[in-house]
Amino acid sequence: MNNKLYSGGIFLKTIYINEKEDLTKRKAKRIIKKIYKISKREDIVIALSKNLENHIELNKMIEEYGFKILDGRWLFKFLLYDILEYISEVHNKRIEMQNVAILMNNMDEIIMQQLSEIAKKVKGLKIVTNDINKYTYIEEKLYYEYGIAIQITNNKSKSLTNTYIIINFDFGEEEFNKCNIDINATIININKEIKLYLDNFRGQNINKYEIEFDEENFCELTDIKDFDRNVLYESYIYRKDNFENIRKQLKKDNVKLVKLK
Repeated sequence: MNNKLYSGGIFLKTIYINEKEDLTKRKAKRIIKKIYKISKREDIVIALSKNLENHIELNKMIEEYGFKILDGRWLFKFLLYDILEYISEVHNKRIEMQNVAILMNNMDEIIMQQLSEIAKKVKGLKIVTNDINKYTYIEEKLYYEYGIAIQITNNKSKSLTNTYIIINFDFGEEEFNKCNIDINATIININKEIKLYLDNFRGQNINKYEIEFDEENFCELTDIKDFDRNVLYESYIYRKDNFENIRKQLKKDNVKLVKLK
């Protein structure tokens, strides 16, 4: 179990758990008790090695204590523009020609801070939500400050039929599958993995990603290969900070999105 403290924003301690042998319930309890003592002194997050990600007992105990397990999903939110660039390159279509929809019921500060830049670059942007009133201000802001018109809608049956890049931020599986999706669309699920039940679907339903980055920041960890690369980098950058500072860190560390899957 390795501890590391990171700078930037509000300091957090990441606790790395990596047990190469079989982890018994008794040993898992001992680990959690140690983590609990640390959490009484400072805020923590947990990074699990690949062989512990699906360890039922350990994950259950961590959940009961309310500790956050890093899974790469937080980092995913900071990569929206990188995602659009990657998809545009793969499909050999300029980003300026792309129509993009973001499915979002609950406002997220990180997502909202990226909307202006995305709207400036793409051909068209729409937000599909159950609560239109939440997003009226961003629609007015973009129009009056930049002359950019975006669409805010709750119409899930018609609004996505001609949209080929769909970023699903927080629609659950049942709600998402009620949407009328184009069979050739590229869907990126940010918050959690979503299965798509659509007949004759020929597009992509993306739930995961891979990044590259400078690994020199992890010289203190001797078991880097035991951890998922996304989780490992997220453990380095995870903190309470603003979007611009996190993006500067991404640039400094030469983070590059290399695969969507």
